[in-house]
Amino acid sequence: MKKAHHFASNLVPLLARILLFLAFVPAGWHHAMDWTQFQGGDAERLQQLGVQTTLSGPNGQALVHYGQADIDPTDGRYADTVHARSLHELTLALDDRGVPRAHVAAWVIAVVELIGGGMLLVGLFSRVWAAGIAFWSVALFGLTTWHAVDWGSVWSATIASRASAFGLMTIGVLSLGLAFGGAGAFSLDALIFRRGEAAGGDDGED
Repeated sequence: MKKAHHFASNLVPLLARILLFLAFVPAGWHHAMDWTQFQGGDAERLQQLGVQTTLSGPNGQALVHYGQADIDPTDGRYADTVHARSLHELTLALDDRGVPRAHVAAWVIAVVELIGGGMLLVGLFSRVWAAGIAFWSVALFGLTTWHAVDWGSVWSATIASRASAFGLMTIGVLSLGLAFGGAGAFSLDALIFRRGEAAGGDDGED
C-alpha cells in the first residue's frame, strides 16, 4: 500500500509536467518561429511599436523588412498589411492593456514557454520554471481573459471563452502545485539533488 501511494504521489507531478509541456512548448514554438499576417490597425500599431515586420505584396508574399527605422512616425504612412512573428499577437493584447514595452514582454513569454516547458518535461529546476509559468498564467488571465468573460453568466458563455478562462486557471493550479510540491521522483531534480545530498551525507559520516 505504501509503495502504491509513493508511486501515485510521484506520478501526478510527472503527468502535470507532461501536460504543461504539451501546453507551452508548441505555443512557444508557434509564437517564436511562425509568422502571422496583420492588417489595418494591428499592422499600424506594430509598426508604431517598432516591431520588425515584412511588407506584403499583391499575392501575399513578403517583400522587405520593415521596422521603426524605415518609417517616419510623423507622416502617418504605414503599411496596411504586414507579416510579423506570431508572438506579436501577444504584443497587441498586452499593449491593449497598457503594458509598457509590450513587444519585449511578448518575447519573454515566448522564451518562458519554450525553455520553461522543456525544463518541466525533464524536471530540471522545476520549482523555478513552474513559478514563472504560474506567474505568466495569472498575469495573462488578468490581462486578457478576466475582462473578456461575463462572470455573471459564465455557464452561458461560449465554449471557447469558458475553455480559455478555465484552461488558464488549470495551468496556474498545476504550476503552483509543482512550485510548492516539487517535480517528484521521476525528474532530474530528484536524481541530481538527492544524489548530492547522499554524497554530502557520506562525507559527514566520514
